[in-house]
Amino acid sequence: MPTTDAIVMLREGHKEIRRLIRSYRACQDPDVVRRLVRVQAVYAYIECEGMYPRVSVLAPETERTILTLREEHHIIEVLAAELHEMRPEDIAFDAKARLMMDLVERHMDAEDDAWFPHVRSVVGRKELREIGAWMAMLAERAPQRPQRPSRRGEWDTVAA
Repeated sequence: MPTTDAIVMLREGHKEIRRLIRSYRACQDPDVVRRLVRVQAVYAYIECEGMYPRVSVLAPETERTILTLREEHHIIEVLAAELHEMRPEDIAFDAKARLMMDLVERHMDAEDDAWFPHVRSVVGRKELREIGAWMAMLAERAPQRPQRPSRRGEWDTVAA
């Protein structure tokens, strides 16, 4: 049975995203960018709708970090939405893809190096499993294309 520990799940997502980034940098295949945009859409959704809200209640001292992480997601989602609407032959496609990947890596590094260890130290295993179970349910209904947070913090679908 796969784990439902929220941090383990998110770290697994990081591994998949890092693999896609390495793949694109090695071959510049636009299909890899399309896959990364889809994976990132699901990942951002479950993190912003599942992990962040619950951790902000269980570990309120992380709220400032969560706000920063949400803003990073916002910028990444703007780039992902633009990439979703672009053709691979567009002149800015590669530059935009590489910038998005750099931002995604920075975001994952911040979580892996500081935020996840802190959350693990203050949030119980039972709660992390409950959050993970909720995130697994969210993943089943997560959008498969980029989302942009509205001004109120809700997630609005970008037109296809």
